[in-house]
Amino acid sequence: MMCIKIQSPIATAKPDITFYEISSNVVLAELQQMNLIILHGGLLDSEYYYTTLWGILEAVKYIRKVYPFPKYIAERLDCDDFAMLMKGLLSAEFGINDVGIVFGDTPMGYHAFNVARVEDRRVCIEPQTGEIFEIGGKNYLPEEVLQ
Repeated sequence: MMCIKIQSPIATAKPDITFYEISSNVVLAELQQMNLIILHGGLLDSEYYYTTLWGILEAVKYIRKVYPFPKYIAERLDCDDFAMLMKGLLSAEFGINDVGIVFGDTPMGYHAFNVARVEDRRVCIEPQTGEIFEIGGKNYLPEEVLQ
């Protein structure tokens, strides 16, 4: 006798997010204006897509509800892994690719997190908790970015 486990359907409604398009030249100029060191010598996409603050809040909330994030494991599943996971899921689920993996100083020490464009500015995303706040908020100071 074979048992089959059937996964229940996702009960979380995917938010309807407004998107905006921006050229890589503008993204590059904005990141340089923030005095960030841009890793990998530049940007990989020619066009970038972003949303509103409400859109990024809803997208992150949806992702963290639908995808149970794993537990932190020092050196094996740590901050850079969470930042890559958040960037990938925002792009895969919503097409939001104007999200960078950022490295910088925080109260916890040197740390990886995300920076995303919303309306006319960028905000920080702490991928381990889903918190979103202004650049410099909570003493998160981005230094390097992989866009």
